[in-house]
Amino acid sequence: MHLASSVRLENVSMRALAQELGVPVMTIYNYVANKDALYELVVNHVLRSVRVPPPDAGAWEERVKQLERDVRSSMAVLPGLTLDRRGSAEGTRLVEGVMSILAGAGFTATEASLVFAALFTFMVGQIDVDVDVADTGGPAAEAVQSAAQVTNLSRDQIFEFGFDALIEGLKAKLGPRPA
Repeated sequence: MHLASSVRLENVSMRALAQELGVPVMTIYNYVANKDALYELVVNHVLRSVRVPPPDAGAWEERVKQLERDVRSSMAVLPGLTLDRRGSAEGTRLVEGVMSILAGAGFTATEASLVFAALFTFMVGQIDVDVDVADTGGPAAEAVQSAAQVTNLSRDQIFEFGFDALIEGLKAKLGPRPA
């Protein structure tokens, strides 16, 4: 975690990790098979603290929004950390948590899958934009920074606006859920 906090995790080499720990490079491979496995361990560590809000924490949309906020906040701990497409045990746990929230709200399996796909797409995009703003810039980062300047909203407020728009659109498209 210390090494990954100074450079993007994807730029951490096994050699640099071994040097940081003061061990031979081959020793690292006794614990971590490769860089993909290292990435997964770090993502699991970062996401482990994210809790799935219980049913008494509010309506489905409030619970999902809280979970997504917590994921975004946790991912921001390390520069360049993204919701990697390789997957992780903690990522799977959180997916199951969202699906449980949606099922508990009365969504059918098909509706829950559609809602999850929309939420996940938004979240992956937002985290990638957060990385771009912090790291490299680019058109998406410039658009968000421009929106922040024009509206006098923070990036967090813009995230909330987008998330609210997505939730309201899903509710309009799929209809209200029972209380």
